Amino acid sequence: MTKNLQLSELPCKTECTAFCDAILSDLPDWFGPYDVYKDYLEDVKTRPVFIAQAGGETLGLMALTQTSRASVDIHLLAIRAEHHGKGIGRAFVELAKRYATDCGATYLTVKTLGPSRENAAYAETRKFYASVGFEPLEEFIDFWGKDVPMLLQCQRIA
Repeated sequence: MTKNLQLSELPCKTECTAFCDAILSDLPDWFGPYDVYKDYLEDVKTRPVFIAQAGGETLGLMALTQTSRASVDIHLLAIRAEHHGKGIGRAFVELAKRYATDCGATYLTVKTLGPSRENAAYAETRKFYASVGFEPLEEFIDFWGKDVPMLLQCQRIA
């Protein structure tokens, strides 16, 4: 676990965009060039956004969406590559569970690139989500467009 890790909600939506751009631009294996991730810069303006910081440095961010009365979705979870494997993602998932419970939801979901499209970075992402209790439910071949299969994963939290 990263020392002195602090997770907090960002109240200023302008800051959300700047943090999101800085972190996603640092993760080309997951989010690619700006054209691939630019929609997230708008998305974070309309969702609860949480950041992870340690020693004054922003290490990652998470955006959540309540998709129904019963479910909260991890819309975006991104951690700077040099901080992968240090417990930050796990801490974010625990925060998402508490948030979902506070909203009265019983499920937490996340969408990732599906396994039918080979991608080493997303294979690690799916492995991470399995390690924190997510189960794969269904792969949708054309949800995000041709050649971008989406794997819907879920866990019951209440």
